[in-house]
Order: sequence, then C-alpha cells, then structure tokens
Amino acid sequence: MADIQKQFEQFHATIRVDYEMGENLREKRDIIIAKIERYLEQHGHPSCRVLLQGSYKMKTGVKPIADLEYDLDIGLRFDIDASAHSAAEVRGWVLEAVRGHTQNVEDKGPCIRVNYEAGFHLDLVVFAVSEEDNGAERYRLAHRTKGWRPADPTGLLAYVSDYHTNRFVGTEDAATRTDQFRRCVRCLRRWNDVQMPFDNDGKPTGLGLVLLAIQQELKRAIYLDGRSDDRGALAEFTRRIATTIGRVGATKPTPEFEDMFGRLTEQDMADFKGRMAKLADALVFAGVTPDPVEACRRLQTVFGQDFPVPEPVDTARRTHAPAIVTPVASA
Repeated sequence: MADIQKQFEQFHATIRVDYEMGENLREKRDIIIAKIERYLEQHGHPSCRVLLQGSYKMKTGVKPIADLEYDLDIGLRFDIDASAHSAAEVRGWVLEAVRGHTQNVEDKGPCIRVNYEAGFHLDLVVFAVSEEDNGAERYRLAHRTKGWRPADPTGLLAYVSDYHTNRFVGTEDAATRTDQFRRCVRCLRRWNDVQMPFDNDGKPTGLGLVLLAIQQELKRAIYLDGRSDDRGALAEFTRRIATTIGRVGATKPTPEFEDMFGRLTEQDMADFKGRMAKLADALVFAGVTPDPVEACRRLQTVFGQDFPVPEPVDTARRTHAPAIVTPVASA
C-alpha cells in the first residue's frame, strides 16, 4: 500500500482555517464587538460578553471554495433572566448596534448576520444566561421568530472536546499540532464542499459532520510504527456510513436535541450516501495501490485540487505496512 500520510497532512495544512492567524478576521470581529458594547452602554442596556463558538472553538473549520464564504459564529452572552426581556427586544439592541455597519446586515432566524464584501460574514448569536437554583447556568437563544429557545453552547463544545481529546492522544501532526480526529473532520468538510460547493437544505452542515464523526465513532488509525494513518481512519468510517441501512443521523447533544440530518429528504439522504460511497471507494483504492502518485490522483477526484500529488521521482513507489484501526472502546 502507498504511504501517503505526508500528503494528508499537507492537505490538512492547506485547507484548515486558523482564526488566530487571520488578522483581518480578528480585526473585523473586534471592531463589531466594540461597536455593540458602546451602543449598549450609551443606551443604558445590559452589557454582554463574547462567547466564541462553532468551528472557531472546535477548530474544525475549513477554507471556503467557490461561492462559499468564511463564517465566524460570535455568541453574545447577556447575563439576564429571559423573562425580564423578550428575545425580540434583546435582538433589537444588537441589530440597531450593527445596522449600517456594512451594506448587508441580515436579521436571520437564529442569528444576525453581518456580511462583508471581502467574502466572509459574522453571525451574531444572542443568548440570555441566568443561574438556576442548583447553581447551573441556563442558556436561552434569542430566535427571530421562535422567541427564547433552550440552548447550551458551552455544553456542545465540551461534548466535542471530550470525544477526541483522550481518544486521539499521540496523533498530532508536527506542522499544525492537530490530532487525527480534527484533521479527518476537516477532510470530510472539504469533501462536502467540493461535492456541493453551495449551501442548500440537501447539504449536511459542518456541525452535522462533526457530530456524525463522534456518534458513528470515527476511530483512530495508526501504522505499525506509531504514525497516524488518516486515510485508514477515513476509509473505515466512510465505508460504514455508506453501507448503513436506512438513514444516517447525528443528534445534537444539547437543546433542542435536533437530528442534524433531519432536514435531508429521502432523496437527499440517498445522494449523500452515494457520495460517501464514492469517497470510501477512493480511500480504499488509495490504500491498496502501491503507487503514491496514483493514490493521490484518485483522492483529488473526491477532495479537490488542493489534495497534493507527489512528483513521481520523489515517491519511488513508496509503500508502508497496513495500519491499525483502534476501536474507540480501547482507545
């Protein structure tokens, strides 16, 4: 089998989003947060604190392609009792604070979206946070049409972190210090975008893929010498998903506990599993061919042109012993 772990790690380094290195994105975020804070103070409204969430905190984001955009979820935590102010009222404070900040500010269902011409947007998500009798914090998300909805953004982040932190110890790559779980999730997210370079209800969300990888147990895979084998981990996972009888799903572990694949129609689900089968076939082919060049060329057909193909002179038909896929229970 071809040894192409180097190419998988190069691919990951190319597609990953590192917001801490994105000076422009950080600057826009800080400007808009300061604008909201000033507005609240000037108008005598309760203050808010920033709660970073989504792929930013999970470190599973990928660079956008085609018509897709960079996005950054910013939670705005108001330490207020939800019964003291309506969701519309609190959202109204934030909306007025950012209105006119760019030419396109959208009042969407779960968020207020500030669009930038540079090809990215910031999603502002408003939360009311109060303390329950047992000392636990209770989050309520301000939805445009549904009012205050139960939520637990910190619990969701902890759920994702708890899954991969211990199970994938020792699989970090040298270039980015990212473990195998997050590298593989980013590969799945880029594959998802390459196959459907647009947003619609038939396309799984990034969070949906993260939760699918957890709940369907993406397993650690390593070579006999202890190095990571991302191809092996993805091949085993995608084959199981593609051959699942009936629908596949992933339930959000926090309120409102929705199925992240529930919006896909039966045809959408069949199409998704069909695309997953083609991905699995490409990963299996890359695992059995002895030629790294041919392996990577095949993987380019599913992951896109950013997946690197080595020069033939550099490979000398480099091969490696089969990898070990470690069951989660023994990880």
